[in-house]
Amino acid sequence: MNLTDLRDELTTHADDLGSAPDFRAGVADRVRRTKRRRAAAAGAGAALAVAALAVGTLASLGRPAPSVPAGSPSSAVPMLGTDGMPYRTVPDAPGDITKDGLRLRARVADDLLEGGAIGDRGQSRIAVDWVPSSTSVSLVGACYLDGAGVGRASEVELRVRIEGMQGYFGSTCLGRPTERDLPTRVFTPGEPGRGWAELTVRRPATLIVEVVDRTTGKPLDGSDVQVAGAVYTDLGHHTPIRDASGKVVAVIPNTIEHQGYTYTQVRMSSAPLPRWQDLTVGVDPGAAMVLWGSAGEGLTGTDAPDESGMRLARYPGGSVTRGYGWWGTDVLPADSTVRVTASTQGARAAHGSGFIAVYAPSP
Repeated sequence: MNLTDLRDELTTHADDLGSAPDFRAGVADRVRRTKRRRAAAAGAGAALAVAALAVGTLASLGRPAPSVPAGSPSSAVPMLGTDGMPYRTVPDAPGDITKDGLRLRARVADDLLEGGAIGDRGQSRIAVDWVPSSTSVSLVGACYLDGAGVGRASEVELRVRIEGMQGYFGSTCLGRPTERDLPTRVFTPGEPGRGWAELTVRRPATLIVEVVDRTTGKPLDGSDVQVAGAVYTDLGHHTPIRDASGKVVAVIPNTIEHQGYTYTQVRMSSAPLPRWQDLTVGVDPGAAMVLWGSAGEGLTGTDAPDESGMRLARYPGGSVTRGYGWWGTDVLPADSTVRVTASTQGARAAHGSGFIAVYAPSP
């Protein structure tokens, strides 16, 4: 299960932590419901799948296994992942945190690791001390269950919080992943473009990641659990997305990473949802990434029924839809399309903005 699947299961109890706009995925205190509609050759019914983040980034919990023989590490032709996009293994670097086949990378695109830890097996709680250099941070929490513990996933909850603050972000525990790298963006609290007001630069803080019984809230005991947590600071430049009043409702990165390759934003278009006009952007030859969706204060689940939202048209193989208030990335394998269009469907949202951005491989 990659980060796209993980984020669809994320829940939160962070009313006191404020909103958490997501890149590699959305708002941490809401559950995104994303639909993919694929046109089947025989006219089969639409298939439902999850499209993310990123928050995320969004990025994935790990990277799909490379597809062979589409190149090899020693050939000039890049290997391709199962999604048809270029893939390469990123070697360990100074500052990476590794344990038991898991890794927290020191830097991913413009996300810099400020503090992190991977607990021992059987350790259900870890604490990560760090000194914030910025209030623009992303919090990472992950929980893995081994063996018989997988059957207890519905009975336990992962909680991510800052010591001394009220509230927490909640998530689920997963079976042990086949991928190595943990995500850099799971929860991104604070106001878009302003950071998290509850943090103070240069004042020491502690991230708590713990697994508890979902019913009682008591710490989980058992040797079949392992947790990891991290804090990343975003060092990159961003493009602000504004609504009709001029308020910033989201900030999207100028640089993202996917399967070991960095992609840079080459074009972007946005429009307020109340006076929406479809947005079409061109795609240069070669592989690309597209980041799209909509954002606005209180937008998710309040302005339109479930079947309303944004739709990405001219997408390879069909179209992709997202409810209002959700945004993230999708892949565009080499030469799969020359343009993509973001449109709305169903009832029109009363506020907020929609947007679409294309990213090309960095030089």
